[in-house]
Amino acid sequence: MTTDARHSADTRIMRIVHNALRRDIARAAEALHMTPPPAQAQRVALADHLVWMMHFLHLHHSGEDRGLWPLVRELNPDAGPLLDVMDADHARIVPEMERVVAAATDYRAHPAAREELSRSLAALGQVLLPHLQREEDEMMPIVARTLTRGQWDDVEQQVFIASKTKRELGIEAHWLVDGVDREDYDVTVRKVGPATRFMLLHAFKRPYRRACASRWGADLDVSPRHHRPARTEGSAELWIDVPARPLYDVVADVTRIAERSPECRSCAWLPGRSPGTVGARFRGHNHAHHMRWSRVCEVTVADPGRKFAFHTVSDRRNPLYHDSTTWSYTFKADGDGTRVTHSYRIDVLPYRPLLSLYSHLQPQHRDMRPQMRQNLEALRRQAHAGTATGSLPRTA
Repeated sequence: MTTDARHSADTRIMRIVHNALRRDIARAAEALHMTPPPAQAQRVALADHLVWMMHFLHLHHSGEDRGLWPLVRELNPDAGPLLDVMDADHARIVPEMERVVAAATDYRAHPAAREELSRSLAALGQVLLPHLQREEDEMMPIVARTLTRGQWDDVEQQVFIASKTKRELGIEAHWLVDGVDREDYDVTVRKVGPATRFMLLHAFKRPYRRACASRWGADLDVSPRHHRPARTEGSAELWIDVPARPLYDVVADVTRIAERSPECRSCAWLPGRSPGTVGARFRGHNHAHHMRWSRVCEVTVADPGRKFAFHTVSDRRNPLYHDSTTWSYTFKADGDGTRVTHSYRIDVLPYRPLLSLYSHLQPQHRDMRPQMRQNLEALRRQAHAGTATGSLPRTA
């Protein structure tokens, strides 16, 4: 079974979880071989963290066994043999996890248990690390082809998130984004809404860093790697089996943007220039998560069948609307259809303090290309529906 690629599950969080496990197994192995060995406070903190990790790994595998694998098996019987391998891997990993918990508990009380903990951690790695890699390389592509984005999100929320307290989610969130790049950071923090995200990221930041200093040492930087700046331009491209002019007409009718945009809820032309012509203005009303806002936009290019572009109007009197972005669609005949390129370019950035705030509240805005791809796929559906009903619009 294969889902429509435009709605397929985004499984990147699995790699992020796996990388956090790999990272801290390596850190723990290094700490256990320190000379001199960890002092009492670090020994206790290290042992407690390993016990926590094994508990997290148990919940993670239980969630897969209980919620994810059965759904994949039901929807895609051909995945059965690989799912059997996943189940067998989990069964082999369990006793090694239990051995780590027992050794960590002993080590917490007795420094002499250090060698046994080191051996048990190495034994866990021998069965766990190949499993994580096999799951990423072989299982997750099948999951992405089998489940829709909605089905994947439901499993995530119901199996991996809903049962946990805010404190558990806060600790896990910082553990997952420890040292990650901007892309993985955004993938992780988008799993909850802006209000919850703000609380988790700020309320648990200092406790997580204190805990890391206790088990790894104060010199280790556990901050996410946010040095990569927000993307200021980008594009997405899609071939659509419809002629260029009808596609242009759909795009130039801005009152239909809400049918394609993940954020825009409505658009209406404003008095002045004729709708769809250069200089014409419209207002778009947007809603994402718990945020609502509106912007005035102005058409900058209106070349029927070739290019349509507009920009958000910068309001220098209002710091919230100081920024300006140009959005464009170009249409190029390609065989029996049209290659449509959807592009954006930030011409005026928000003021720096607001840019930082927007990055936290709307991390998807750091790279708009995924949403633009969704927009083009929705344009294809609009065009197909209009072709079937004979209702494709024509602009002046």
